[in-house]
Amino acid sequence: MYDWKALDNWIAAAQSKNADLILTMAGTPAWASSNRNDANCRYGSAGCAPPNDLNSDGTGTDQHWKNFVTAVAKHAAGRIRFWEIWNEPGWTIHWTGTAAQLVRMTQDAYAIIHSIDANAKILAPGNGALTPFQMKWWSSFAAAGGLKYVDIISFHGYTNYYPLVCNVYPEPELVSIHAKNLRTLLAAYGQSSKPLWDTEGSWGSTPRICLTDSNLQAAWVARSFLMHWSQYVRRFYWYSWEGDTGALANASNTLLKSGVAYQQLRQWLIGATMTTSCSAVGTTWACNFSRPGGYVARAVWDTSQTCSNGTCTSIGYKIGTQWKHYRTLTGRLVTVSGTMVPIGIRPILLENQ
Repeated sequence: MYDWKALDNWIAAAQSKNADLILTMAGTPAWASSNRNDANCRYGSAGCAPPNDLNSDGTGTDQHWKNFVTAVAKHAAGRIRFWEIWNEPGWTIHWTGTAAQLVRMTQDAYAIIHSIDANAKILAPGNGALTPFQMKWWSSFAAAGGLKYVDIISFHGYTNYYPLVCNVYPEPELVSIHAKNLRTLLAAYGQSSKPLWDTEGSWGSTPRICLTDSNLQAAWVARSFLMHWSQYVRRFYWYSWEGDTGALANASNTLLKSGVAYQQLRQWLIGATMTTSCSAVGTTWACNFSRPGGYVARAVWDTSQTCSNGTCTSIGYKIGTQWKHYRTLTGRLVTVSGTMVPIGIRPILLENQ
């Protein structure tokens, strides 16, 4: 028997906002686990081990998993369209099984869910693709045939290097490495047509990296979304909305500066076309946009600058005569005067109209 109350509440909340959902299916219950006493699992002992009816080479009935996938897919068919197979299996706190076992589980889920809902999409196990350590998992999953059984290549686009160090901040521009590594892998296995989605990313743990300056947080949000679009990542799921990891709002649901930046980015980007991908000259990054009616814009920022205690540094950026004003991440509209504008770590949007 399954208790669907919590899931149904989440589905109803999403539907009330016309939002679709990804369900990440991960975590083995103790009664079905091949290692019931693994205290290293992040979300409860036994949860990171494969099911006990699945052999290390991927053989076995896999009936525990198939029963669960069948039940949840039938229950949520038409209400959940996107199904992600496991969470960050490259880390043993989440997965201690083999690539062959996870490929078998992915293959079974792919067949079951598509038989129940032809419009459903199966997402690859969400794992980072930044470092050789992370790519080792991707390579093993691909070599075992896993890419054939997913419709979307989902990854977790954190740009932190481990171990985390206070005041050493991740660079959102490095999402390009995730994208490049995955596209190289997909090409090697004839899967280049599959889209990339970042299903979890942000600057990460605020207390662990000490990224507490609200202006730097706002800058991080804007730089990250601009870079994801520039790398043709079709979707980017921010993690998370509140709490101590990438928060956009406080406990009272009041937007922080990071949330205001998210709001402004939406206005900057919805309906626009990126005409030139984001690229850097030295430490200055720029990407160009257009809209119907002759509108053009340029997002620009400089990673050599910083913010501290409410003050942000800037340098001069030379502009052409086509730019009439620029928008800031706080929503200000500033008229251009002369041939230079100040730019810093927080992107601005130059506009010709």
